[in-house]
Amino acid sequence: MASEKDSKTDLIQSVALALQLLETLANTDSDIGVTALASALGTTKSRIHRHLRTLMSLGYITQSAQTERYRIGSRLIALGQAASGSADLTSVALPHMRVLRDTTGHAVSLGQIEKNGIRILNTLHGNMQIDVGVRPGSLLGFTNSAQGKVALSTMSEKARSAALPRKLTAATQFTITDQDEFKAHIATIRKQGWATAPNETMLGLNALSCPIFDAGGKTIATIAIVSLTQYIESPPDAKQVHAVSEAARRISAELGYVPASTQ
Repeated sequence: MASEKDSKTDLIQSVALALQLLETLANTDSDIGVTALASALGTTKSRIHRHLRTLMSLGYITQSAQTERYRIGSRLIALGQAASGSADLTSVALPHMRVLRDTTGHAVSLGQIEKNGIRILNTLHGNMQIDVGVRPGSLLGFTNSAQGKVALSTMSEKARSAALPRKLTAATQFTITDQDEFKAHIATIRKQGWATAPNETMLGLNALSCPIFDAGGKTIATIAIVSLTQYIESPPDAKQVHAVSEAARRISAELGYVPASTQ
């Protein structure tokens, strides 16, 4: 009987071959067949074929009906674009995050919009004696965070309805749980262009967030300053609003966004 170690080794080798297949297909200018792939990767055609069938079933590669050769599929392309978009967003935003941190003294977070909330991509620590922030990788809710609420405010009615849960759950006693009150709150955020969430995610914590737009005018991310409620009040200081709004505007501009009023 094969040992557990041998079994794990086989699985790792199988994953390695699948990744090598994808890399080979991605780096090939034209479609490529099983024989050429087996030769390039130094293995058998039957082993290559098994991996190809699996990758095809998952949408990572496709096969030409005419030549029966293979090329990368839409799912792999989308995965690459998503990874590239995150990297580009982070690199574009970083210098503006530093300016915002140095201007306000507070921690700055960059979040990317996902299906279930805002995923924090990067956080810069503040310059204050007591520093609070949000860890990269954290997922903030749409309804109880400044980042989530400002993202909702820029969505279409259809997208916002899809993102909103039927029941608004309270993270603290300050979280808005009434649907009508929350919708009115989002309408206000849409008009002013920024959102806060004092004590809504965690007691004593507040954030001030603005949306980041891509070249097509779609909200793809948020930027926020995060601190204690005594330093980001409700309503926040006008200078803080201006600083966060300006950082969001500059990042959006570098991503190709042009406001409708200037087009």
